[in-house]
Amino acid sequence: VTEVAIVGYGTVGATLANLLGRAGVSTVVYERSYDPYPLPRACHLDAEVMRIFQAAGLADEVSDVVEPSQGMEFVDALGHQLFTYEDFQRAPILGWEEDYVFQQPLLDAVVRAGVHRLPSVEVRLGSRVRDPDELDARFVVACDGASSDMRQASGIELLDSGYDQAWLVVDLMVDGDPGLPNVIQQVCDPARPTTYVPSAGGHHRWEFCLLDGEDPDEMSQPARVAELLRPWIGVGVGVLLRAVVYRFHAVVADRWREGRMLLAGDAAHQMPPFMGQGLCSGVRDAANLAWKLATVVDGGAPESLLDTYEVERRPHVERCIELSVEAGRLVTDAAPSFPEADVDDDERWSRLPPIRGGVLAEAHHGPRVGHQARQPTVETGGRMVLLDDLAGPWWYLVVRGPVEPSPFVVVNALELGDPDGWLDRLLGNDWAVLIRPDRYIFGVARTPDEVSTLVAEALDRIAPPGA
Repeated sequence: VTEVAIVGYGTVGATLANLLGRAGVSTVVYERSYDPYPLPRACHLDAEVMRIFQAAGLADEVSDVVEPSQGMEFVDALGHQLFTYEDFQRAPILGWEEDYVFQQPLLDAVVRAGVHRLPSVEVRLGSRVRDPDELDARFVVACDGASSDMRQASGIELLDSGYDQAWLVVDLMVDGDPGLPNVIQQVCDPARPTTYVPSAGGHHRWEFCLLDGEDPDEMSQPARVAELLRPWIGVGVGVLLRAVVYRFHAVVADRWREGRMLLAGDAAHQMPPFMGQGLCSGVRDAANLAWKLATVVDGGAPESLLDTYEVERRPHVERCIELSVEAGRLVTDAAPSFPEADVDDDERWSRLPPIRGGVLAEAHHGPRVGHQARQPTVETGGRMVLLDDLAGPWWYLVVRGPVEPSPFVVVNALELGDPDGWLDRLLGNDWAVLIRPDRYIFGVARTPDEVSTLVAEALDRIAPPGA
């Protein structure tokens, strides 16, 4: 019996397949094409997404195809800095740098290769599915992109926030150092708002805002592209991969679940690229869905657990969209009013919000509940290891001393080396922290006596009815 069918085998669908396969869930993936899309699309991911790839057992392979990003700045037409959200280097408190750049075809190849390890996952390439009713599976996850056939067949509408702009996206491969900026630049030039991204492996991207009256076909022609690139790079330098006009939208599906079908990635939401959170949001969808599907399928939890997927993910996505639209308007406004820059709070891994509501403790709440848990490197048995790798892919409980037997993996901080003090900072003022499979903090226990009720509260949310 197929428990989960995934429609779409891009980064989001392949990540979900990896996570479900690691949990042993019987899964079939349907993809209409035979090969990954060969050209760059997304080119940014963040620390939380790297942590998800770590949970999928792909940390080393993904690390080989990404490079740390050097940050982002807003500049004027002459390249003088006007504003930056962060004028400091955040500590890698999730175990990974805050931001990375990559070439998506290489990333997709790595994530797809990961699926081949997993006997519970079958991949059917060259299989186009247009309607959930075509599939014999207990649950269906539509990861089939912005124009999702599955979403349309289910009668789910997109709610449009009204943001709609045409931009010319230009991808160039350049050998060696072309003397370009090493940070992402948002160029606030009313004459031609522009984004520049120094990506990985010699890949460079420009996004040029089309002005009123400009024809998309004409602007995509090699002569016009060369004209736009001339202030940046010499004529004939590099290999042009593509020049195509996209319309940047900000939309969210009116609902993310219709019976046994759930939407993920671009099928559920789309946003402008100015914060680099489109692909990241889709991979977060996969991480959130994977453990909940596994808990329902193999753990016997009620199907209502899947309703918390949208409860948790929609507000987070909507905030990412707001941040992306805000950043885009800073680039295109003639006289942008920049927000307050972030302060260097080393308990925050990024500007992104926590999750609120859903599968979070109520009786054992605290200010860090709903935030990504800090991931320290700890010492055990004479070796250094990231905490998630030590604890495993499921729920785990970090404690300051011995506890009664628990259905969750228990990590006793007293039994581990804590070379940089980050394990102690993970616990903070609490005696125990319970961490979900997607590495959000479920709840905390302030004393040893509260641990059993913390565990009971979690089990009440995920255990089979009557257990």
